[in-house]
Amino acid sequence: MATETATTPHVSSRPFTGSEYLESLRDGREVWIYGERVKDVTVHPAFRNAARMIARLYDALHDPATHGVLTCATDTGSGGYTHKYFRAPCSAEELHGARDAIATWARLTYGWMGRSPDYKAAFLANLGPHADLCAPYQDNARRWYREAQGARPVPEPRAYPPTHRPSPAPG
Repeated sequence: MATETATTPHVSSRPFTGSEYLESLRDGREVWIYGERVKDVTVHPAFRNAARMIARLYDALHDPATHGVLTCATDTGSGGYTHKYFRAPCSAEELHGARDAIATWARLTYGWMGRSPDYKAAFLANLGPHADLCAPYQDNARRWYREAQGARPVPEPRAYPPTHRPSPAPG
């Protein structure tokens, strides 16, 4: 496995809390909607509810009532924990645990978050144990596997606001 270098970001030993996630969105990113630049997606009416719901999901990873169902120790050497769905299962028991974790997370959103942070988890969870299938980029696959178990499992979760598709585009 490749070692961390100066160009490899530090991987946290635990997932974000909800407030850390919301703060991470205030990083100067450029978001536009209907010709208007959005200064802060955490308070803009088109994005704030989705941002808050994802923050709730992160908070659930730390909530004593759901922590045991949702999380497991990482296998990246960080000594931390992650959502069970972001770690490759090694047994039927671990696979059932990941299933239960993803179902619990879906219940928290009442099934309305189609692009919650777990939507690429099955893919990411296989990058570590099957990195050699990504040759000659196996070091990148292992890095993504480690990062997926860190603070923010999926680098860019997106939640698009509803629109009226038959309407012409503004502008």
